[in-house]
Amino acid sequence: MNNLDNWCSLPTPMGIFRMYDTGDEDIRIITMGDLNDQKEAPLMRVHSSCLASEVFGAQDCDCADQLRESMKLIATEGRGIIVHLHQEGRGQGLSLKIRAVHLMESDSLDTVESFERLGLEQDIRTYEPVVELLRLLNINTVRLISNNPRKREFFEMNNIQVVGLNTHPNVRPENEDYLHSKNRKLGHHLPLDEQQEKGGDIRFYHSDQPWGDFSNFSSHSVFLDGINWRTVEHYYQAQKFSDKELQRAIRLSPTPTLSKVLATKHRLERMADWGSKKDDVMLRALNAKFVQHPELGDLLKDTGARRIVELTANDDYWGEAEDGSGLNRLGELIMQVRSKMQTGR
Repeated sequence: MNNLDNWCSLPTPMGIFRMYDTGDEDIRIITMGDLNDQKEAPLMRVHSSCLASEVFGAQDCDCADQLRESMKLIATEGRGIIVHLHQEGRGQGLSLKIRAVHLMESDSLDTVESFERLGLEQDIRTYEPVVELLRLLNINTVRLISNNPRKREFFEMNNIQVVGLNTHPNVRPENEDYLHSKNRKLGHHLPLDEQQEKGGDIRFYHSDQPWGDFSNFSSHSVFLDGINWRTVEHYYQAQKFSDKELQRAIRLSPTPTLSKVLATKHRLERMADWGSKKDDVMLRALNAKFVQHPELGDLLKDTGARRIVELTANDDYWGEAEDGSGLNRLGELIMQVRSKMQTGR
């Protein structure tokens, strides 16, 4: 792997990444921040290419969803590495992948059965180039964004310590059976169905996933202080500052993620008493969102008394970690809005 000093900026809806030249067209490296200054235990996504979903928008897998979620996580933290490997069809190549998917469609097979019908091994991918990269960077521990135990085992066998982070699938009619097959037959750890249980907790995080309309990142504008804000997150991030020009720049950020990135960049200019104000600011924005979008208000009221949880490992104040250790303040505030809407008080 060479030419790692050769890079260009990669502006995305999640923030400005870097794209590095590896000298190998089949290995692509994307980072947030300098590749050579990622420090220990960076977020890392090792991603195998899927032209169908990533280029053409196919809905029958979760590959593009996982890549996008990984970029969001890395952008939120401000550092991290994505290694994009040209390994279509779990390493079998695009031609055999197309044959396998055709069998799935024509003979009602799942992804494992179609590979078996063609006499293919289920997964022949190698992650040796990633191990080589980590050794080059003197990184011995990564927080691996993956549901695939085989990836974790590969790195651990090569003396890389791994902390696993699950992605959260966007379950659609086109990919539901595929996702369940990955769990049932390939040993993946996709968190499926949990938030959909009737009467159980409503769990959300990303705005493009189940119950994502409850997210402060969802694409629902709010009109507050005589100004239209693209999302609750835009409003919330802007209120951290008294500088009107900075507020305006945050308001005009193309995406909620970029509004957060800009606010984080200026965190030293934040109001000194922000910590005591932030809950009230968020509550005001949430009230506006659910009142100004009646369909969202109806959706919220229809949740009855179910507990609402922002499930994330990235924020133990606004969210609740999978072990229940977070404060879940966002979920608590949404339930407060719901109570007011249900009772009229």
